[in-house]
Amino acid sequence: MLTLSFVINILIVAPLTWLMLRGAVAMDASFGPDTDARRILACLYGTIGVASGVGLWLLASGQANLAEALAWTLLPMQIVYKLGTWPAVGFQSPVVRTNLGVVVLHSATLVTLL
Repeated sequence: MLTLSFVINILIVAPLTWLMLRGAVAMDASFGPDTDARRILACLYGTIGVASGVGLWLLASGQANLAEALAWTLLPMQIVYKLGTWPAVGFQSPVVRTNLGVVVLHSATLVTLL
């Protein structure tokens, strides 16, 4: 499950980060116009991706205990942030609905680590 959470993070945030930092108009409908705030969000997404990549590297190099320690910081932070998007933006947003799916995955991953 931990590997899956890290991989899903990367698969979601890598293209989003790239497109947002490039100012892609395709992001406007879900994330608003290309503003400083959207680019800051892209940096947060990029950080999640890098941390997930480090987690995968730790797992591959036999350091599962360190990958789990990273997960106990990264995944709860994502869960809280992503849950917060629901009341802040509303369930009609496709970003919020995707976020809630990620919350379910990361919550299940944390349960497996207990």
